[in-house]
This record gives sequence, structure tokens and C-alpha cells, in this order.
Amino acid sequence: MDEVCRFFLGLNGKRVQQAVEDRVIWRETKCGKFFVKCLYKSLVSGPPASFPSLVIWKVYLQPRVSFFGWEATWGKALTLDQLQKRGWPLANRCYLCQRHEESMDHILLHCDKARTLWALLCFLFGVQWVLPATVKAMLLGWDGSFVGKKRKGVWRASPLCLFQTILLACIHLH
Repeated sequence: MDEVCRFFLGLNGKRVQQAVEDRVIWRETKCGKFFVKCLYKSLVSGPPASFPSLVIWKVYLQPRVSFFGWEATWGKALTLDQLQKRGWPLANRCYLCQRHEESMDHILLHCDKARTLWALLCFLFGVQWVLPATVKAMLLGWDGSFVGKKRKGVWRASPLCLFQTILLACIHLH
């Protein structure tokens, strides 16, 4: 199961281009070519810090929207599962779908209502997207290198705006 999850995380954010021949790109170099020296440097320096700071803090949004994205990335927003962990004896049901337990990953990514919004967003950009298991993994893969310069700012702000929209829907339903 872990191998399947890693496979889907690897596919995260990738798009099939039918008119382009398949090719392998080495992401550690700007030109996309493999060099042993570059491999050695990447192995010695270790993996890069895995936090989606560019998608959270380097977008033109209200600070409270970015802060909620930061909270959601760490899974610390007060959802019912977090309140249960803190000792509150609450029934845990998602307010949007009433079928699954409420967690940050479920509400923002996997709830049927949220998935519909993600599908619409991806359709508007002409992107096929596989939603990963967690908010953090989704934001780490949200680079938008394929949307072009004119739409890149909107693409980078989209997940946090969608998070905020879903959050406001939950608040109004409560």
C-alpha cells in the first residue's frame, strides 16, 4: 500500500501531453540533463526541506488565508478529529458530506463536495490532477510550471482560496 501511495504522489501534478514525445528530465539541473556530480551533490546535501512555503507565504492573499493554509498543512486546525485528540467527547462526522469522519485532509481534499470544487478548478485550468492523501503533499506538488506566466499567480493562489471557500462553507453550515 505504501508503494502505491508513493506512486500516486509521484504522479501528483503531472499532466499527459499527447503531442509531445515521452522523455526523462533530471530535476536537479536546470537543463534537465543527468550529471553524476549533480547526483553526488543532491545525495550529500540530503533532501530539501519539505514545506510548501512558496505556495503558502509567497502568494498575494490576505494573511489570514495564508495562515489557514499554514495551519492546514501542519494538520493543526481545530477539526473534530483534533478536538477528540484533545479530550473532547464529540461525535465525529463531516458537516459537508455526513458520511466520513472530519479531518483537515478529508474536508479540504477528499470530501465529495470538496472534490467537486477541485475538479472544477482543474477543469478551468485544463489540468488533470490526482489529489494526494494530505494537504501538505498537495501543496508541495502545486508548482504550476505548466500554466504559463499570465496564469501562474492565479494558479498558485488557487488552493488557499479554495481552502478558504470550503472553510467558510463549513462555518456557515455549523
